[in-house]
Amino acid sequence: MALPKKKSHLITVNDIVFRWLLTFRNDVLHLTVDPEDLDGQLLQAVFEPHDGYVRSHGGWERRTQRRQIKPSTVRRIVDHASANGWKPTEKCSTPFRIWAWDVDQIVPCSEDLPDDQIPIRDIASNQVCDLQFDLSLDSSWRKTLFGADVGKPFPLPNDYFALSDESRRHGLRYKVFNDGSADDWGGFIVFGIQSVDFPDVVAYATNNSSII
Repeated sequence: MALPKKKSHLITVNDIVFRWLLTFRNDVLHLTVDPEDLDGQLLQAVFEPHDGYVRSHGGWERRTQRRQIKPSTVRRIVDHASANGWKPTEKCSTPFRIWAWDVDQIVPCSEDLPDDQIPIRDIASNQVCDLQFDLSLDSSWRKTLFGADVGKPFPLPNDYFALSDESRRHGLRYKVFNDGSADDWGGFIVFGIQSVDFPDVVAYATNNSSII
């Protein structure tokens, strides 16, 4: 798949010319790298923007995008992918993907936020990831979700023990739901945990319904 020349850029790494394109979808940054003039494997990397927010009209308004994608950033991603199995000179129908949690280790976000801004989406994302484990070990919630209709949301109480002080301080809200069974996991039930304030921030955990 050739990337459009408009809005894309060229970079040379290890004597190979690549074309790269950055897009913004669902509140995350998507980097696509395509070997120029080669029918090779695509590279796709997902970046959390780590934005700064302020309170506005009872909600949250984005003010600053901390994550800046520079040619040096692309170079580090290309170097990491090349050292970990990406084959830019070989044809492959499936892209080589690097997910946000790995990207943050490869290229940490070092930009600071103004004092009046809060990385509130990051707080919600971290909380949702933690809740995957806490809810899976909570026998009360396991019983509730195993017996629930698929997709029916349950608000997580503000005093739930596993909510972080930051979540409570900023009034972040979460809901949980039974997302149905996972056939690939032997019919285990999937719990969904979602941020109410940032609906795209959602995580899933598979659980054995024979164990409460």
